[in-house]
Amino acid sequence: MKSEKVLAARIDAAKRAIAALGDMRPGHLSVQQRASGRNRRGYAQLSYTFQKRSRTDYVQPEDVERIKSEIANYRKFKELCERLVALSIEESKRKTEQRRKAVAAGRSQS
Repeated sequence: MKSEKVLAARIDAAKRAIAALGDMRPGHLSVQQRASGRNRRGYAQLSYTFQKRSRTDYVQPEDVERIKSEIANYRKFKELCERLVALSIEESKRKTEQRRKAVAAGRSQS
């Protein structure tokens, strides 16, 4: 297992990275085609699930880059949360092992 200071530093780094993220939103951005007579126009569409409901929003062309950035921030958020949980589990196991050793040491001294 990693040392206490290393785990604490990694947990703090993950928390700081989460706090530094900007606006975010889940979803997938795609370009759909709309046929209108002989003209075929593409438009951006955002599909996502929130609170167990699937949703689709149209995205204006001037908002596409911002939405892409928000989606990227959400993906980074999810990755950082996974890392934070893994580190927290490792820290909890370390504390449990440390407590177990202290109890065993106390028994052997008695």
